[in-house]
Amino acid sequence: MSSELLTIIVSSLVAAVSAPIGAWVNSKILRQKYDIEIGQLKAEMQKKLSDVKDSELENVRKASDILMENIVKPLETEIKSLRRDVNKFRKAIEKIPSCPMADNCPVSRQLLADEAGDEQRVPDGNKQ
Repeated sequence: MSSELLTIIVSSLVAAVSAPIGAWVNSKILRQKYDIEIGQLKAEMQKKLSDVKDSELENVRKASDILMENIVKPLETEIKSLRRDVNKFRKAIEKIPSCPMADNCPVSRQLLADEAGDEQRVPDGNKQ
């Protein structure tokens, strides 16, 4: 009977010790598994954030291209046209003094009248 008792005691001790050790090993294995899953999820999140940033940059580039194409280029064309017109006008105005009809020139009178009207509309401290 003593061998049976010894076997029962040893079996009880092994069962009592193996259950917590098994639970501890199982928790360590599960912890590693979850750490790996968390690492994979973090990597996925970083990739998605990177994709979102790339998409935002692409959208900004497209918006910039649209802005250049639809606003800046037409404005540049308009400015060039206005500069040509102003240069033509300046050349014509510079020829007024040499015109034989300069004393009685309606264009000169109109320009002087417009200039006088501009000076009256601008306050004294803000004359340009």
